[in-house]
Amino acid sequence: MTFRNDSIANALLLAVLALGHASCGDDDDALVPASCTGKGCTCSVANECTCTKGDDCKTTCEQCSLTCEESAKCNVQGIGAVSVECHDSSQCKANGGVGSTLSCIESSHCELKGGARSVAACTDSSECKINVGPGSNVDCMDSAQCTIKCEQGDCELSCGPNTKCELNCGEKDGKPGMDCADGRRICGTSC
Repeated sequence: MTFRNDSIANALLLAVLALGHASCGDDDDALVPASCTGKGCTCSVANECTCTKGDDCKTTCEQCSLTCEESAKCNVQGIGAVSVECHDSSQCKANGGVGSTLSCIESSHCELKGGARSVAACTDSSECKINVGPGSNVDCMDSAQCTIKCEQGDCELSCGPNTKCELNCGEKDGKPGMDCADGRRICGTSC
């Protein structure tokens, strides 16, 4: 009987070790390098891309970051998380997966479609149109204008006193978010 219990324990241990080994990536699983088109668009080995002033840049990646410099026009498409920093007078569009981030500052115009647990911050006089998944957080501060759609609920929007904020919870024409006493608007949870 003891032998049988030890055998079962050993079999379970081997199964756990096999699963652990299967879930670990090899060096062959490294990210495919990001690529971009448009004059002034460059990407580093670390998948950090930059688009310079006045250029129309299109970046594609599995997972990457993009800095859109002053007065530039940028577009990034990623399978995984994308991180976008959009500077003054720029136009930025981003389509990314889970954990995508956006920083939209000064008078920039930003559009982000991100997956679950995405984070965005729109400040100064920026204009943001954002569509994110559950568990996402958006901060709209200063005199920014923010239109946020949380398709699957469970999102949070923090609005400053001088902002224009709109939150839509659910698919298509869902209901507006709930207003909390502390200035937050939320979907899917209570204040």
